[in-house]
Amino acid sequence: MRRYLLVALFPLIANAQDAAATIKTAEYALGMIRGPQRIDAINTVEYWGTGTVTYHASISYAVPAMRVDITRAGQRQIQVVSGEYAWNESVPGAGFIPGSIATPALDTLKDRQLELWTTPFGTLKMAERAGANAKVTRDGGVTVITFPLLGVTVKATLNAKNQLARVETPLIEIVYSDYKDLGEITSDVLFPTHIVKKQQGATVLDLTITKVDANNPYVVFPVPEVVERSR
Repeated sequence: MRRYLLVALFPLIANAQDAAATIKTAEYALGMIRGPQRIDAINTVEYWGTGTVTYHASISYAVPAMRVDITRAGQRQIQVVSGEYAWNESVPGAGFIPGSIATPALDTLKDRQLELWTTPFGTLKMAERAGANAKVTRDGGVTVITFPLLGVTVKATLNAKNQLARVETPLIEIVYSDYKDLGEITSDVLFPTHIVKKQQGATVLDLTITKVDANNPYVVFPVPEVVERSR
């Protein structure tokens, strides 16, 4: 009986090991694995881009939290998620600056959490945390990692260099390409210089990334009192 159980479990164990190794290889390909302990050392990141909008994202994967500062057709929008809170800001840090306005946006919480965790570094972090629930397959000659995230299934496709090339959920598709080290201080951490996001087939974001700070920049996301009271 035990022999048959081991035979039945072997494919599951092998796939879990294959997935873990594939994810680690992808993390190495982006330069996320650092230091003598060879661990994921990317805790915070900021990046800037231009294209369909002017774009600035600040992320803490530890909190987790993300601030996206977008200017489109002269209109500025600042969207924040931090833990289980989501809100909009009139200026970065609104709610703590006299005359600024922080507006609760709890109905956007899941969408903003998904946005955070489908960034290049975020996707690989969550794939790794999925453990045995992460699966790896070969589809049309490319490597695909699938894993559950916030109630949906994420499909992450790697390119020939083991870099994250595409992330898909039931509602969105994000294409990442042309990876480079764009830091003012080079550190061999690679980030896509071109990002295209589609929703139900329509392009909603097309960015050329111009600058990246992946050397754990100082970013903060204090939750305003008005937002705390909205839950």
